Amino acid sequence: MAVVMSIVNRKGGVGKSTISAHLAAGMATMGLNVAMVDTDSQGHASLMLSMEEENGLFAALVDKKPLQEVVRFVPPQNYSTADRPSEGNLYLLPSSALTYRIPYMLDPDDSFLFLEKMQEMSDLFALDVIVIDTAPTLGLLDGSIYLATDAYLYVTECERLSLDGIVKAVEQMQRAAKQRKQHLGRDSRVVGIIPNKLRANTRNHRHNIRRLAEAFPGMVWSPIILGTIWTECTSVGELVFTYAPTGQEATDAWRIVNRTVETVKSWQATIAQN
Repeated sequence: MAVVMSIVNRKGGVGKSTISAHLAAGMATMGLNVAMVDTDSQGHASLMLSMEEENGLFAALVDKKPLQEVVRFVPPQNYSTADRPSEGNLYLLPSSALTYRIPYMLDPDDSFLFLEKMQEMSDLFALDVIVIDTAPTLGLLDGSIYLATDAYLYVTECERLSLDGIVKAVEQMQRAAKQRKQHLGRDSRVVGIIPNKLRANTRNHRHNIRRLAEAFPGMVWSPIILGTIWTECTSVGELVFTYAPTGQEATDAWRIVNRTVETVKSWQATIAQN
């Protein structure tokens, strides 16, 4: 069964969708079978992966369409290069404008439907990982997403106000983990905090990273340095892996991908032992 990893932060503009897309594409390039699930009405996952924006998640959950009809195979040329070709497969369950309506259209009996769809997709496409790009605002679908999530990655900016919200966010995810354990008998945990948009020459940012590491020992990953390439890639709907594969941004992205792969393999080993 695939490890379901949700990339979270209840604040827009922190780079969550960008990191989600790079993690999904990078892990596929490294040989894992990966699906990216977009749960945000803005449809940024499709943009980042050079795919059409569609109401795929709505069709799967509300219209009850088979996953084979709504999950899209992402061509390797959309995210990998000839020098580093993809060794795995990447799939996308896209979202668009109708996604926000999903919780209002489902029956009360459908509370486990999202979880069931993730399990079905895992089996159908022989997935190793499912990356969920969550919406930037709290919504009624979140309970279903948390129920399906094995591991959380929290993306934050390096500003003081952004860091102050992490304690409450981690507490919320830990409460969701307890509820999941109670209902399903499955563990889930926050596996990492990724500081994004670091201005390395700014004393304030370096100080904030130290504070974060002290508050969450062992959980804070290496920060991603702010660079213009990230903005350029987003503007043209491309990943740094193909847009600037030899740049610092690609180096930072691969570092996060490698650590995520290690986390996924560790999680899979834990599941196998249990």
